[in-house]
Amino acid sequence: MSQLQPGSRVNMHLRVASVKLIRERKRYDGGNMNRVAECIVGDQHGCVKLMAFDEQLDTVKEGQIITIRNAHANVVKEHLRLEVDRWAKVEPSKEHVSREVNLAKNASEIEYELVTVMK
Repeated sequence: MSQLQPGSRVNMHLRVASVKLIRERKRYDGGNMNRVAECIVGDQHGCVKLMAFDEQLDTVKEGQIITIRNAHANVVKEHLRLEVDRWAKVEPSKEHVSREVNLAKNASEIEYELVTVMK
């Protein structure tokens, strides 16, 4: 968790603590559903909010251990969030991650502020 900095790309093995579906919409053409979930992922050192979309939700389930590769640590509404975009990947992992996720140290609760530096 210490390597998380806004604007960086990260590779991590994490345990999924919770998954909260925030949007589920049927496509206008009757096709697949569009789903978006806010997930809390982490390890014994801390946790962070991860946004999971559509097929990613088949992998990101409560209690599962996942590997994220090249995920983007982004600041949205002044709070840190991990996003798995088209250049990133989320997949099941066989790595050992502590059963307990440290929810007390949530990196997404830190408020960031954009500061303009004059030269």
